[in-house]
Amino acid sequence: MKNNHAKTYIIVAIFLSIIGISIAYAALSQQLQIKTTTTVQSSQTSWNIAFESVSCQAAGNAVLGTFETNGTTLTISGFTLKVPNDIVYCSFYIKNKGEVNAKISSVNYEGPTCSGTGTTATADANLVKTYLCHDLVWDNSGTLLVEKGVVIPAGSSRTVRVRHWLCSSLRSLPTNPVTFTNAVYTINFEQA
Repeated sequence: MKNNHAKTYIIVAIFLSIIGISIAYAALSQQLQIKTTTTVQSSQTSWNIAFESVSCQAAGNAVLGTFETNGTTLTISGFTLKVPNDIVYCSFYIKNKGEVNAKISSVNYEGPTCSGTGTTATADANLVKTYLCHDLVWDNSGTLLVEKGVVIPAGSSRTVRVRHWLCSSLRSLPTNPVTFTNAVYTINFEQA
């Protein structure tokens, strides 16, 4: 019988110890909460990246054509390159008129489509396509623009220059005139 009473006391002691530890833990624990209330006003935040202040020039024997912009598209057309190192270039601002910092997510170049004339049309077009050089650079530094991650802060602008020229490695000219079209740089922006 004494053995049963001892077991009962041990069970009661363990039970009371568990209850005591639980009460002590509850008395010494604490919970923290962070509550946030935020309003996002996307309809009042402006996002507007545009071309501004375009000016174009020709060097060497190149003949300048026309250029125009509607803000998001810059069109340069009708210029003539005659010999290697002839160059046409346009400088302009990429202006962040919005309220949000803009980051370049990618820069893509497509084209050109070259069209020759006469019996040597295909050979002439391939020659021009091979030796037509181009780049898109920061005008004040001359470093290539083709870099993700460049940020244009809200309300500011960066000066950019696009150039097309006949490469100096061109050793012979096409037999007949070649027209190239659809040489397109696309600059994609995302929120920084």
